[in-house]
Amino acid sequence: MIVADSSPIIALAKDGRLDLLKKCFGKVVIPESIYQEIMRKKGSLEAISLEKAINSKWIVVEKVEVISALSTKNIGQGEKEAISLAFKHKSILLIDDDFAKKYASIFGIETHGTLFVIYLATAKKIISAT
Repeated sequence: MIVADSSPIIALAKDGRLDLLKKCFGKVVIPESIYQEIMRKKGSLEAISLEKAINSKWIVVEKVEVISALSTKNIGQGEKEAISLAFKHKSILLIDDDFAKKYASIFGIETHGTLFVIYLATAKKIISAT
């Protein structure tokens, strides 16, 4: 299981490779604000792909209370919720924003970006390096 922020989901979905998250991690948990952020673009590749993944039950949307120490304006609500959710589940956080990664590190959360998914999929021979 892994917790994901919006940017990796959007990037992979736009490339038609959201399935890599399932193949690499099995279950993906996202906070409500990330779901809402992606679904604002109804009909987009990312919204359609996300809905399909949720209906297939390998992406789960979860409500989370933001950690009180994250009461900062330096990162957005989605990042705050994603960090809080990763902390709650003691999970790796998939997030691309470097500033948010620094906040996550304060709570001892291991973070990786979208390129890590590509690397992992290649290492697991899910996709080819060529």
